Amino acid sequence: MKAALCYVDGSWAFFTTQPLDKQWGDDWDDAPYEHNAERPYEYRDHDKAKGIEPWEIVQVAWEGSFDAPCDGHSNSPFSVEQINAGAIAWLRSSSWSSDKKICVQAGTTLARFIELIREGDGKVYLEAQ
Repeated sequence: MKAALCYVDGSWAFFTTQPLDKQWGDDWDDAPYEHNAERPYEYRDHDKAKGIEPWEIVQVAWEGSFDAPCDGHSNSPFSVEQINAGAIAWLRSSSWSSDKKICVQAGTTLARFIELIREGDGKVYLEAQ
């Protein structure tokens, strides 16, 4: 399975290789997500003991003129669970920065994320291999 966007925290984007509806993190069901949620859970020994198939979390840095769901709110009405279910995009182009209207939804693959951020004149930083 390709890595899919499951969480954004500032200039970090997190992708999971497990189905999006199976990926979870601390307080992902609490709003506002920006004051409650933590990064996604990684595969651990207790998952192995339960017979759960391994998954990976891929973390990349990005920059650009994009708004997050919490922008414009003191306390957003969204939880990570709601964002990952499609209530709002994880990132959308800032209205003041570009004529391009770009939305980066939960579930976006890493390859497509890179394309979309670049379309919005942003950058994505990957670890050198």
